[in-house]
Amino acid sequence: MKKIGRGDIIGQRGMAHIEGVVLSMGFMFYPTGGVEAGIDAFVELRDAETSEVGNLLLQVQGKATEKDRLPGETEDAFDWPCSDADIAYWTQGTAPVLLVVVHLKSGKAYWKSINGWFADPERVKTRKVEFDKKVDEFTPDAKAALTAVAVAVRPGAPSPSVRIHEQLLTNLVGVNFASRLYWAPTTLKTDKAFGAALRDLDPNAGSEWIVRGNAVMSFHDLDRRPWSQLCESSAIEEFDMSEWSDSEDEDRQRDFVALLNRAIDSFVRPELYKDRDSGVFYFRKPRDRDNLHFSYRSLQVTTTRRVVGRYGRKKKDPTRASYWRHSAFTHRFVRLGGKWFAEMTPTYHFTHNGKDTDAWAGERLKKIKELENNAAVMGQFVMWRDFLVKHGTGDLLSERYPFLSFSETAPLELGVGVPDALWKSQEADPSSPLFEFALSDERDEGAID
Repeated sequence: MKKIGRGDIIGQRGMAHIEGVVLSMGFMFYPTGGVEAGIDAFVELRDAETSEVGNLLLQVQGKATEKDRLPGETEDAFDWPCSDADIAYWTQGTAPVLLVVVHLKSGKAYWKSINGWFADPERVKTRKVEFDKKVDEFTPDAKAALTAVAVAVRPGAPSPSVRIHEQLLTNLVGVNFASRLYWAPTTLKTDKAFGAALRDLDPNAGSEWIVRGNAVMSFHDLDRRPWSQLCESSAIEEFDMSEWSDSEDEDRQRDFVALLNRAIDSFVRPELYKDRDSGVFYFRKPRDRDNLHFSYRSLQVTTTRRVVGRYGRKKKDPTRASYWRHSAFTHRFVRLGGKWFAEMTPTYHFTHNGKDTDAWAGERLKKIKELENNAAVMGQFVMWRDFLVKHGTGDLLSERYPFLSFSETAPLELGVGVPDALWKSQEADPSSPLFEFALSDERDEGAID
């Protein structure tokens, strides 16, 4: 009598489980059948919305077991041993290989991209694939992650759509400004000359003004002292701000933006400094301590971030810090749909004493930007948005800033979104928000001190 072994039945049950998951994703599943050296099936990506296929393929090596426990199993993980020959065969091919382990007792399966896992030579030496039972479970929810594996082999290849409803957080903050603008002729023809004369009259006079040609434009009422002493008071004019903010004339728009930039310089004081060379605003270091923390409302909870931090030690004097890192931002005022916004770009500023720019600031910024991921940038933007919206609103100890304020913009509602797994898979460490970035800074500190 011919016989079919128990191992064959177990293997077929495993492949049936894998096929069911693949088909539920809307993808195609092609068993190799017959003679094969380590590839049990091919998965072809298919767009479930349009039914289109584009020859984006994944190879599958299935493993199934009826044993109670998986190899090296713990509560959260297990590992699967591989031979040197299998690893070599899988990794030298032209299409990505997925290792899918089916645990028949529990009815669950787990997957891992072999090419991605064994890209690390240290992992090749262990000849093991480590699975996280939660992250690596092979279910229809893994569809976006499988798509990311296939598309990564052919950058720019059109991938099947994964349609989800999503809210898009933009890096825009609404801008509100004073309703009146004042204009007057002056004999002082430059900002520098007007500013010097103004400081002689009143060192504390505001800077929300600009000089253009033979006239000064200001948020301040120029009919009052000390402004009236530097203008032709008989020729002062008052305008509705909309004549500049809503104007299509490019010169008026540039003047209006220049006035907004002068206003934000005053608005953020005294908490922030502005670096004259780069134009970034950054948290100032407190005089009495090396670090500063800022509390704000994140997307979900109230949290705290270190916005000024001391790092490293001088080799010649270990009691002195190598540098300070400051949370910072750059901005650009833009008009979209007839409304004004501040386009925010979170960044960092580096100083050697808490105030003056560090000589290696460019290198330090380049290094952190190379490692920074989306979560870190988003977290910083939310912090700066909270700062701008709440700052200058006035309280028992301070008056409301009269010329400028900011407001949150509503998220954009999208009918089609990008699953997080698609872009997170392209990041070096999607789990790390890089809110604290001390170790790698200090590791290289001796080389560039």
